[in-house]
Amino acid sequence: MRCFLAVDLDEALKPAALEIQKQLNEVADVKLVEEENLHFTMKFLGEASDDQISYVKNVIGDLLKDWQPFEISVKGLGAFPSLSYIRVVWLGAPELHALQHAVEQALCPPFEKERDITPHLTLARVRSVRGKEQLMDFLKNSQNVEIGAMTVDKVKLKKSILSSNGPVYEDYKAWELK
Repeated sequence: MRCFLAVDLDEALKPAALEIQKQLNEVADVKLVEEENLHFTMKFLGEASDDQISYVKNVIGDLLKDWQPFEISVKGLGAFPSLSYIRVVWLGAPELHALQHAVEQALCPPFEKERDITPHLTLARVRSVRGKEQLMDFLKNSQNVEIGAMTVDKVKLKKSILSSNGPVYEDYKAWELK
């Protein structure tokens, strides 16, 4: 099963995220992430066996017993791999670093450690170089954009099903922070 760990974007913040997507679509050739797929990626696991999924469920369940709900600010536009070579445009949440680090430590090994990946919510993927300069300017001018705050009270293991229309995400397991 292809899967990842995530925190869903609060419904109240989706209109602001969609507005940024609209602006991105106006300046560059991008594929927007569908509204129902907006989430913060904590750890991409890739193809995982049933045994690995059981391991993830046990380890993350144990880890999250010690976590209480906490507030995050959804702010800052960024790009992977860099602002000069843009493939993915994302919104950040600096307060998710501690949780992501804990998840990364708990799952490595057997899952590979990701190189300094930023907790992020993917807004769009760049399809072509059309509008590259405008996109770079937009991102430079929007690095400090803030769309609001939300409470992180749940972490989800999501299944990613690839289809010709793009990925379909299904919640597989959820852990409440208490």
